[in-house]
Amino acid sequence: MRRQTLIPASVRLIAPMLATALLGACGQFTPTEVKNPNLTDDQFLGTPAAGAAWLRGTQRQFLITLNNVVLNSEIMSDNYFNNYTTNNQQFDTPIIAYIDGDVTAIQNSVARLRTMATFGLDSVFPRDPLVTANDKAELYYFRGVSSMFAGESFVGLPAVANGEVVTWQAHLNAAVADFLQARTLSTDAPSQLSYTLALARVYYRLGDKAKAVVEAQALLAANPTFIRNATFDPVNGPTNSMQGVLTASVNNFQPLPRLDFLDPKYPNRGTTVQSPIAFLKAEEAHLIIAEGLMADNNLAAARDRLKLLLTLVSSRTTELVDSRLQLRGRAGGKIVYPNTSDTKVAFAANEPLLDGFVLTRSAATVRVPTVSGTSMTNARIDAIATVDDALYVLYLMRQEIFLAEGRRAADLGIRMPVALTEIIANPHTKDGEPYTQPVIPAFIPRGFDMDAFTYNQAAKTVTMKVDMNRLLVQNKTSAAVLPFH
Repeated sequence: MRRQTLIPASVRLIAPMLATALLGACGQFTPTEVKNPNLTDDQFLGTPAAGAAWLRGTQRQFLITLNNVVLNSEIMSDNYFNNYTTNNQQFDTPIIAYIDGDVTAIQNSVARLRTMATFGLDSVFPRDPLVTANDKAELYYFRGVSSMFAGESFVGLPAVANGEVVTWQAHLNAAVADFLQARTLSTDAPSQLSYTLALARVYYRLGDKAKAVVEAQALLAANPTFIRNATFDPVNGPTNSMQGVLTASVNNFQPLPRLDFLDPKYPNRGTTVQSPIAFLKAEEAHLIIAEGLMADNNLAAARDRLKLLLTLVSSRTTELVDSRLQLRGRAGGKIVYPNTSDTKVAFAANEPLLDGFVLTRSAATVRVPTVSGTSMTNARIDAIATVDDALYVLYLMRQEIFLAEGRRAADLGIRMPVALTEIIANPHTKDGEPYTQPVIPAFIPRGFDMDAFTYNQAAKTVTMKVDMNRLLVQNKTSAAVLPFH
C-alpha cells in the first residue's frame, strides 16, 4: 500500500485546512467558540460567512507558500549566500535533489494553495449566499498563483492530487485561465490590475511576447506605479521569512557584494510591524516591454523604456535602517564580507572596479530601497550599443529590482524536481523519470561559484568570480533562459 504524504484529493481530509481558515483567519470565530475540536466539513460549510473565512485562510496559505518560494529561491540563485543559518545548505551549491525536504515543503505548500482555492470555489462558496463575484475572483487568482509558482519553479508537477505529472508549461497555461477568469469576474479595479500584471508575468515566462507586452502595456496605462503587496501579520503570522533571515541576527543571508547596497529590503521595524513583499509591481511591466523591444532589435525604443523604468525605480520608497547587526564580518559566519562604503567592486576578473555597491554597516543608519532599487544610470543606458549589451543591462536590472522576491532562480533557468514523497505516494508517478531530476542549465557554475568573490581587505576591493548576467546573455539561445530569445 502506498502511503499518502502530499495533499489528497479527498475532501474528507480537508479538516486541518478548515480549522486554519476558521480559527486563524476570521475574527468572528475564536477557539473558545469551537465545542468540537474535530471539525468536520459539513459543520464548517454550515457556519455563517464560511466563504469569508475560507478566503482568509487561503490568503494565509498564499503567504506561507510565498515564504517557501522566496526564501529557497533566493538561496539557490546568485542573490544571497547562506552564511549562517539552519536553512538549506545544499541549494547554494546548487544541489537540488528530489529527496531534499525543502523541495517537498515547497511542492506541498504549492499543492495546498491550489487545493484550498479549488475547494473554496467548488464546495465552500456555492453554499454561502454572502460570497461576492470579487471573492470568487480572488480564489481564482490564488489558484492561478499556485499554478504560476509550479510553472516557474518546477520541472513539472501533478495538476491534481495523485494525478500525472504535467509540464511546467501546462501549469502556466492553467494560471492564465484562472487569471483571465478572475479578471472577468472582478469589479475591483486594483484587483483587476493585479490579475493583468500576473498575466503579463506568466505570458513572459511562456515566451509569448505579444500577449505579455499587451498585458504589460495595459497595466502601465491604467496605473504606472502599481503595486500589489503581500502583507504579513506580526501577531498571528505568518511573518515575512526573508525579513527574519536578513535582519534577525548577525551574518545570516549575505547578498553578493555587488548587491549589498540593496539589503535589507525588508527592514526590521519593530515587533508590531512586518515588511510587505511587493509581489506584483509596475516595474515588471517595463522590463517585459523593454525585453520585447530588444527581441525586435529596436534598441532606441528599448533604451527609452529602460529610462522610464529607471524613473519609476527612483521614485520608490527608501528608508534609513539600523543595520549594525549585519556587520559583514567573520563572527558567526563562514565568509568575511566587505563592510565599508569605500570598497570598490568588480563584477568579474578584468572588469573595472566600481564605487557605490557596498554600505558601511557599522554606521548608525544606512539608506536602502524597500520596493525596488538599481545601480543603473541614464548614462549607462545611453551607452547601450548592441542588443546583447541591452540584455545585460536589463537582466542586471531584473536581478536588482526583484532582489529578495524569489524571482532570480527562474531567470537562471533553475527548476526543482518532483519530490520523492510524491513518487512514493502517487501511483501515477514513477521513480527514474526525467521529472525526478532538477533542471540546472549546464552553464550554471557549481560549487558555490555563483556566490564566490575575492576580497582584499587592505586594498578594499572585491572581485566577483562570475558575472552571471554576462553568462545569461552569452547563453541567450538556451531554451531555459531569456524567454523572448
